[in-house]
Amino acid sequence: MLIKSGKSLCNLFILILQAATAPMKVKPFYNKMDITGMMNNKFYYLPRSVNWHGSNTRESLAKNLSQSIGQLLSQSINQDSRASLAVSGGRTPVLVFEALSELNLDWSKVDLVLVDERWVDASHEDSNELLVRQHLIKNKASKVNFMPIKNNAKTVKDGLILCQQSFQKIKQPFDVVVLGMGTDGHTASLFPCAEELNDAMSPNNSLSYVVTSPKTAPYARISLTYKAISSAKNIILHLNGSHKLKVLELAMTHKNAEKMPIYAFLEGPLSIYWSP
Repeated sequence: MLIKSGKSLCNLFILILQAATAPMKVKPFYNKMDITGMMNNKFYYLPRSVNWHGSNTRESLAKNLSQSIGQLLSQSINQDSRASLAVSGGRTPVLVFEALSELNLDWSKVDLVLVDERWVDASHEDSNELLVRQHLIKNKASKVNFMPIKNNAKTVKDGLILCQQSFQKIKQPFDVVVLGMGTDGHTASLFPCAEELNDAMSPNNSLSYVVTSPKTAPYARISLTYKAISSAKNIILHLNGSHKLKVLELAMTHKNAEKMPIYAFLEGPLSIYWSP
C-alpha cells in the first residue's frame, strides 16, 4: 500500500506499535502481573497461588524481603515460642542476609538451616555455610541457632545420615523457606539432570534431606526434598534479573517439574520477590 502523506505514515506507525505492545490474552486461572517500568512494559503471567513483590532495585528488594521474613519469624515465635528459617546460597541472597542480620528479633529462638549444601568443607569458597556465616550470622543475628548440613562424615551418603539425625531437633515444618532458581529451572539442589531427582521430588519421601549429584554442576550435594520444602508454612522465591523472569516464564509454559523442578512449587502458595 502506498503511503501518500506523513500523517498517514504516522498513523500506521501508531497502529503497528499498539499491536506489538498489546498484552497477551490470559487464561482464566492466571493473574496478570504488571511490572511496567521494570521490564520495558512487558507483561508476565503467574498462577493465582503466587504473590508477586517487585522492587526497582536489589537494595530495596533486600530490605522489603528481610522485613517480611522478620515479620513471619516474629509471628511464629509469638505463637510457638520458636521459629525456623531455611535459606539458599549463591550471590542472590547476600544483600538479604546482610539486612536480616540487622533485624530486631529474638534470634536465640530461631532455628536456621540451609536449603542445600555442596559437600565441601565449611571453609571452602563454594560453601553455603561460609556464605551464611559471613553475611547473616553476625550483628543482631549472631545468636541464631544454626544447624549446618556439612559434618565430619567421610562420604556424602554417611553425612546424610548424620544430617537427618541432627535435623530432628529443628522446628518443622519450616516457618519460612527462601528458594533461589537456576537458569535450568532447578531450585535447592533439585537439578533436572540429577539421577536422584525422582526420589527427591516424591511426595512420599519422608526424609527432609536427600543426596543429589547433578551432572551439570560440581560437587555432590545434600538438599531439602520437595516434601520438606512444600510443607513449609511460607515459601519464598527470591530472583534478580530479567533472565530469571524468562526462566520462570519458560517453566510455566512447559509445566513439567521433571524438566524444570521450580514448577512444582508454582502449584502451591508461593511469594516471589524480584528486582531487575
